Amino acid sequence: MDAVMTQTFTSTSPSLHAVSAGTRAALDGFFRSFGFSAPEDLSRLADWALDTRPGVEPHEALVLARVRMEGWLMAVLGPALVGGQGSPLARGRAAFVLSDGARWGARAVTQGLGALSLEQVRVLRDAVPVPAPRPMPTTMPEQQVVLSPLRELLRRFGWRAVGTPDVSVSR
Repeated sequence: MDAVMTQTFTSTSPSLHAVSAGTRAALDGFFRSFGFSAPEDLSRLADWALDTRPGVEPHEALVLARVRMEGWLMAVLGPALVGGQGSPLARGRAAFVLSDGARWGARAVTQGLGALSLEQVRVLRDAVPVPAPRPMPTTMPEQQVVLSPLRELLRRFGWRAVGTPDVSVSR
C-alpha cells in the first residue's frame, strides 16, 4: 500500500476545513493560471471554491473551482461576452489575465460583484478576446504555372507568337 501524503493546509483566513496537499496543489495551480500568486489569495480562493466541503479529492476540487469561477465570470462579464464560441471559462480567464485582474486580490472574486468597481468591470469586459470565425473549406482559385522561365521572359518583352492569349502575371 502506497503512503499517502496526509499533510493538511489551512488558510490564513478562518477556514472551516482542512485541505489535503494534493487538493491544495491542484487548486493553487488552477488559480495561479488566473495570475494569483500570493499565498493568502490562494488560500482564500481555495476556501471559496470548496465552499465548506471537507475531504474533497483533487479532481472534485478542480471541478468545483471551475464551476465557481465560471459562474463568477459569467456574472461579471455577462453571457453576451463569454457565451457563444469557445469555453466561457477560457475566454473569461483570458480577459482576467489580460486585464491583470489578480492585482485586485482574491477579495474581488470571493466577495461577489459588489467587490468590483464599475471601472474594474469595464476593464474586464474590454479585455474579453473576440472569437475568430471558424475556418471554412473553400476551393482554391486556379493558378497559372510558368514552366519555362525563358518563354515567360520573351513574352514579357513582347516576343510572342500570334494567337497566344495575353496573360497578365501578377507578382
